[in-house]
Amino acid sequence: MLQRIIAKFLYRQNDFPFNLLNISYNSDICVLQQIHIQNTEQMKLKLIVLFLLTGFLLFGLIQAKAQERIPLNPGVYDDWKSIERAQISSNGNFVSYEVNPQSGDGILVISGNQNPSDTIYRGYESVFSSDNSFFAYKIKPFHQTIRKAKLDGKKKDELPKDSMGISAFNGRTYRFAELKSFTIPAKSGNFVAALLETPKPSKEIDSSAVDTTRIEKKAENNEKKIKNGVKPKKKDKTETYTLKLVFPSDSLIFSRDSITDYTISEKGKTIAWSSYSNDSLPVSSVYLFETVSKQTNEIFKSEGYIRNLSIDSDGNQLAFMHSSDTADAKRFKLIYYKDKLITAADTASEKLPEGYSPGENGKVWFSMDGSKLYFGIAPTPRPEPKDTLTEDEKAKVDLWHWQDPQLQPQQLKQLEKEKKRTYLTVFFPANQKIIRLADELVNSVTTGFKGNGRYALGFSEDQYMIETSWKDANYRDVDLIDTETGERKRLLTKHDGPVSLSTTQKYLAWYNKNDSLWYTMDLKTQRTISHFAGKEIAFYDEEHDVPSTPGPVGYAGWTQHDRQFVVYDRFDLWGLDPSGKQKPVSLTANTGRSKSIKYRNIRLNADVDHISNENGKLLMSSFNETNKDAGFSAIEENSPGQPIPLLTDSFKYTTPIKARDCDSIIWTRSNFKTFSDLWLSNLEFVSPKKLSNANPQQNQYLWGSVELVTWKKPDGKTAEGLLYKPENFDPEKSYPMLVYFYEKYTDQLHQHYVPKPSRSIISPTYCSSNGYLVFIPDISYRDGYPGQSAYEAIISGTEAMIAKGFVDKNRIGIQGQSWGGYQTAWLVTRTNLFKAAMAGAPVSNMTSAYGGIRWESGMVRQFQYEEGQSRIGANLWERPDLYIENSPIFKADKIETPLLIMSNDGDGAVPWYQGIELFTALRRLGKPAWLLNYNGDEHNLARRANMKDLDIRMMQFFDHYLKGAQTPEWMVGGIKAIDKGKKNGFELVK
Repeated sequence: MLQRIIAKFLYRQNDFPFNLLNISYNSDICVLQQIHIQNTEQMKLKLIVLFLLTGFLLFGLIQAKAQERIPLNPGVYDDWKSIERAQISSNGNFVSYEVNPQSGDGILVISGNQNPSDTIYRGYESVFSSDNSFFAYKIKPFHQTIRKAKLDGKKKDELPKDSMGISAFNGRTYRFAELKSFTIPAKSGNFVAALLETPKPSKEIDSSAVDTTRIEKKAENNEKKIKNGVKPKKKDKTETYTLKLVFPSDSLIFSRDSITDYTISEKGKTIAWSSYSNDSLPVSSVYLFETVSKQTNEIFKSEGYIRNLSIDSDGNQLAFMHSSDTADAKRFKLIYYKDKLITAADTASEKLPEGYSPGENGKVWFSMDGSKLYFGIAPTPRPEPKDTLTEDEKAKVDLWHWQDPQLQPQQLKQLEKEKKRTYLTVFFPANQKIIRLADELVNSVTTGFKGNGRYALGFSEDQYMIETSWKDANYRDVDLIDTETGERKRLLTKHDGPVSLSTTQKYLAWYNKNDSLWYTMDLKTQRTISHFAGKEIAFYDEEHDVPSTPGPVGYAGWTQHDRQFVVYDRFDLWGLDPSGKQKPVSLTANTGRSKSIKYRNIRLNADVDHISNENGKLLMSSFNETNKDAGFSAIEENSPGQPIPLLTDSFKYTTPIKARDCDSIIWTRSNFKTFSDLWLSNLEFVSPKKLSNANPQQNQYLWGSVELVTWKKPDGKTAEGLLYKPENFDPEKSYPMLVYFYEKYTDQLHQHYVPKPSRSIISPTYCSSNGYLVFIPDISYRDGYPGQSAYEAIISGTEAMIAKGFVDKNRIGIQGQSWGGYQTAWLVTRTNLFKAAMAGAPVSNMTSAYGGIRWESGMVRQFQYEEGQSRIGANLWERPDLYIENSPIFKADKIETPLLIMSNDGDGAVPWYQGIELFTALRRLGKPAWLLNYNGDEHNLARRANMKDLDIRMMQFFDHYLKGAQTPEWMVGGIKAIDKGKKNGFELVK
């Protein structure tokens, strides 16, 4: 085309004689290979015009080619970015966020209201100072540096370490290498405390000068000690670091070495640290540093070890654990300091139960008001008896007892936690009183907000643990504990549901599953109030569809001064008067129910114990169940009425993060086509400003669209689903379609799926970009018949999509993971509608899976069949017919669909032998099947290399059967064990 245009232009110039015109066109580049022109000025001018015209034409062609959008491919994943760890300064003037690729080096962006954005390469986990004068952050090593170190065989502790950066808004910048951790005071202060690896001096030894006689003599002495039963001195494993105290605004840096731990007060007044040395004996010290005077004071020095430093919010009180024992099993004492040192508790303390002492693994912390010091106690460590048996003389056995509260696998999973168990105890500095709050019976205690208040709640559950093996419940007894006396009062017995102590500690609120009502109790009079809002209002989860009693929708919390306890029904917020004087009131005036909009409170300030805001309004998220639009609304807390819409659109929004001292907030929004970039606004969402543009390259790729679809199921009820279509969709064409499902998915209409390797499922983004339709139907279940329920929803929905005329009924595939993997396996035993199927982590045999173990937690799987997601609603001996009916394995001979299975031997949810049972059945029956076992990987893949591998294999599998693509080698001949790691089999067989 371009040749003809240029030739026609030249030919029409009759005063432009030439002997030869030879123009070639190659890859949008025109080359005048030879033009013989008479030497005239007029011809020169026309030649210039010719080249200008050619340039314009070339530019147009290049632009058109640049605008051609191409399908996504796995090669784009690594560079696709995410926005992470967004922060806003307390005055709202600065925002920080990370832009991280899936693989490679990311950046930290600092955006200011009046300043251009600043970029810090490889920066992450930034924190603004409370006085808004600087920000601190970690800096990762180069990605390629880490990769090279791994290739060189470096161990984890030998890999390059993070650095720390501090950037002051006055222009000063600081960098420190080998970072261990850093802290900035939360509420006040203008400094950073950072713990760094202490540089180790290099040692160059002249081998000729080494006194080998001395070394040999030392070895000989050690051998004699061992023969005489004297163990040689153990190597000291105590690690020490360098502490840097940096005051960026003052350009001051203080440095201390041999530090084991440090802590700072929330208000920034005081820093405490512990140091350690061991010349001949271990010696530890504790220091206090006043940040205003910059004075250091050593308050403690003794032989032994320091653990668990803690300082109160005001910086006036300090506590820590100390042990002078050198044995592995160390006995600790709790030391308290305010102007002078006090041993608050130790092994000889009469205030502790006999045989107990402060536990090394218990957290030491002050209540927010500083009136209480909490710590944990544990049985006093005793020296281990001398081991007189060799390893091969010891029996190694797990004994399973039918009356154990927990099965052996659960006990083993929790073994380390159990070894470190401590029981919460409180020390009152004012009168030095100690009260034990938790014990072996009541082993879990929740204090009032940040430790304040007189009362705590105690929970005991051991007596109900056996029952929870087959019941989807969390039974526990609830006690009210007086922290000043230790007195306990039983409030609830065998309670299953949420419990909340009010901010003033006058009331208790809880949900009762038996009558589906919220209750409140006056803790002084023990008067109990049930809160009934009318027959048409349900506080239970109306969408609960498993064979167990539904729990509550949820609650928002207490308003200031305990005026109301705010709970949810399916749509609205309800205020409950804990005293019972007022009836329940819909704070949103039933607007949600009338318009099918779900309202949920957004808590903006975690530093207060109530949900009330300073402006007297409650900020809420909103979600329209009909069209799936979302946004934000507000109501007056003390004046119930219709919510005021602040922002509503066809997007999915994240919970806003508010600046501490102003109304500035940051949030993200996204939909299928729009990445979740970061936005800034005020609480009214007026004039929102977009801060980031993380993935501009998205415009280079084909990107599909999504819409809600409906159809009638066999029972006549309307069902919903999502249909993803390729870009430039043509209803006159015929497309291959992939069907995916998991419970209900339509609420995810505006979910954005970034291109990335699969952990277990197909990607609507990738598939639609590559010419597939993707259909995701919602499934409603009937107890006892999960397989048939799925069949009725999925098959009717698929047939409804075929009826639209643009689905090729001979090119439809199906894919599911976990619960969806089970249903995929079940469906292909009942239908040949699908040309190919992929089932990830499927249960194939409910009769064997019922008594199997969820190895991640150690729990037996019985509860999920009797009362949980598997929805049988009976045990194996009551309804064996339902277990068989819902097990794909018993109809494996009916399967005609090629089946790809993923079952990983590291799966902690579904035992991987469930996939093996199905695979070996199909192998025995001579039916095409493949099983992928990603060694040691999880239920949903965690290793990125495995994700990439699955992503390729899954799409090669579907492309072969649904698009007629060439067969990959792994599908033809598999991969022999001897070739594992040497070949992947991705090559296509001609």
